[in-house]
Amino acid sequence: MLALLPFPGCVSNPYKNARFTQDAVKSRCGMPTVKQLTALPPLPIPLPSRAEPVGALALSPSASRLAQILELEDVLHELAALDAVGNPTLRERWLLLWRHQQIMDRISLASFDVISTVTEIDCEETRADHVAHGLTEIRQDKQERALFLALIGDALIGVVAGSFSLAGKATISAANAIAGGTIAVGLGGAATIFLGGDHEFLHPRNHLTELWDDKQASALFPHSVWRYLNTEDESGLTIRQELLYRWGEEQRLGASDSKQARARATLFLSEGGTYEIQDLRVRSEMLNHLKSAVLRMGQDLNVLMYEVMAIASYDAPLVAKP
Repeated sequence: MLALLPFPGCVSNPYKNARFTQDAVKSRCGMPTVKQLTALPPLPIPLPSRAEPVGALALSPSASRLAQILELEDVLHELAALDAVGNPTLRERWLLLWRHQQIMDRISLASFDVISTVTEIDCEETRADHVAHGLTEIRQDKQERALFLALIGDALIGVVAGSFSLAGKATISAANAIAGGTIAVGLGGAATIFLGGDHEFLHPRNHLTELWDDKQASALFPHSVWRYLNTEDESGLTIRQELLYRWGEEQRLGASDSKQARARATLFLSEGGTYEIQDLRVRSEMLNHLKSAVLRMGQDLNVLMYEVMAIASYDAPLVAKP
């Protein structure tokens, strides 16, 4: 019975292993890399001379920071200047609408950047959770079967010991009982030794590696999202720095300078390797934190869009009355 424990085919269902094997070694989360716009296209028609420059725009801190990230500050001032023109001509009204449409296109593009990034990160988080759940099920299978073998073995030894006792062979009965207890303990101990719980897990597109590196551009994050993660907020830190500080405080990789921390850093920041269940859960949690940080950009985009709509009044009709 003890010999059966190390063999997965004897203690677990091969179907459960097959369910997550593909997810572990092959990611279906990759998004196509596209060239991101880094600036608004220029407006070929010059602004009319009657559009006077305006002062500071009444934007909230989050909207103002995002307007800077998306390179919209100058364009927003032009929009406000056009809106402030008294008795606008038809040409000036169309310029106002056109400028507004350019701004909204830029905000929409950034919104899709957020959606694309969150979709991929969420998919990678789900992959890690799926493999961790599969390994946990296999481990529980092994525990249950080992417990069953221990109980059966203990019962059989009890029967044999009782038979010797009835036959008047007390010494043999006692020795048999001791042997039975030893075997039961051995089965229980072997159950913990042979549980396993690790599996190869690959992630060639590694967002955590990108986040760890302090660089100007990212191959995985769209330009707008990467700039958002690397722009200081009211605290004086970037979102990227806040995430790394949080993970360090929570010892997500392990105690500082420990063997576990160095091993996890090598594993998490590479293209993959042999993961244990706890490693997969930690990686999933870190990806969840990153996903939440990117979603904050979506909230700020929503605020910016509402505040941009408040800049232009659109009271004047776009078509002149006859």
